[in-house]
Amino acid sequence: MTLSTSMEIDPHAADTNHCAPKKVALLTAGGLAPCLSSAVGALITEYAIKHPTTQIICYLNGYKGLLLGDSIAVTPAIRAQAAALHYFGGSPIGNSRVKLTNVKDCVKRGLVKEGENPQQVAADQLIKDGVEVLHTIGGDDTNIAAADLAAFLMKNDYHLCVIGMPKTIDNDVFPISQSLGAWTAAEQGAIFFENVVNEATANPRMMIVHEVMGRDCGYLTAATAQKYRQRLDERLLLPQLGVTKKRFDVHAV
Repeated sequence: MTLSTSMEIDPHAADTNHCAPKKVALLTAGGLAPCLSSAVGALITEYAIKHPTTQIICYLNGYKGLLLGDSIAVTPAIRAQAAALHYFGGSPIGNSRVKLTNVKDCVKRGLVKEGENPQQVAADQLIKDGVEVLHTIGGDDTNIAAADLAAFLMKNDYHLCVIGMPKTIDNDVFPISQSLGAWTAAEQGAIFFENVVNEATANPRMMIVHEVMGRDCGYLTAATAQKYRQRLDERLLLPQLGVTKKRFDVHAV
């Protein structure tokens, strides 16, 4: 989802280094989702393949790191091993719920000084670091902040491209049809439910309620139930001893 484009980049121009950005930055923000680590790894790997001359830095702890100028440079050694991030959860570069438009909170946290505009501080840091493309990996709040920052940069004639990568376990970032992290969250919820449902065989009067965290749309609850039922269809059953699909199925959502 491109939030602002004040420069054009051809992602397929592997052999035209003059089209490649000189420097890009990544940050992850908001709540945790299973895709964060993998998204960071994929971005680093793709740039290494298609734009090997592009420098990459990662701001630590989301917008907090951007405001403080706290970042890690991606070295050749990191590029070579970036695929390892696909096998880990969380975010290797850290998260925070800092909002650039919440001036009072930014001052309270010591991220900006009294009288400073967090968006201006962030913009100045990006220019100081020579960043041409900023990838923000996050959900609704993260990408709203990215859109606000992109608008601020454009209004003040900062030539920078801000690209938001929508992640959320709730799959509710409009108009994205499938956000990063949602499928894995549903799958892991289903696996967890498999372990809980086993307890139903210990008591004939037991009712199990599996509460799944979502926000407004209810996607994760429905997707978890769907994934659980798909996994149940693949399991070996033994009806003669009461191990039936009906007994282990989801009876209501």
